[in-house]
Amino acid sequence: MVLVNGLLCIIQVRPALKFRPNGREYARLDVGREIRRAQFALFAVRRSRTMKLYVIPLAHLRNISSVYIPANGKYATGSSKKPRKDWTGYEEAWHLLTLTPCQD
Repeated sequence: MVLVNGLLCIIQVRPALKFRPNGREYARLDVGREIRRAQFALFAVRRSRTMKLYVIPLAHLRNISSVYIPANGKYATGSSKKPRKDWTGYEEAWHLLTLTPCQD
């Protein structure tokens, strides 16, 4: 865990992997007990030599056990399985870390 602008954040880095049957690359990020202690999750997705970072408020991760983020930044189109939430809007969302600092 790290403090960013007085906000408690946790960092998780995952590589993008191909999922069956469509063969698209996604990073699966787990939302467990450790993450629930923070105010923000900083999810980093690695694809070969590139990395994308997502800044997600913990309030948006309640009742979720894992997050799937597409490696290319776009969810599969034409699929009958729509994502519950489009996480790509949180890419490089550093402005979210300027909220009111946590109270000790």
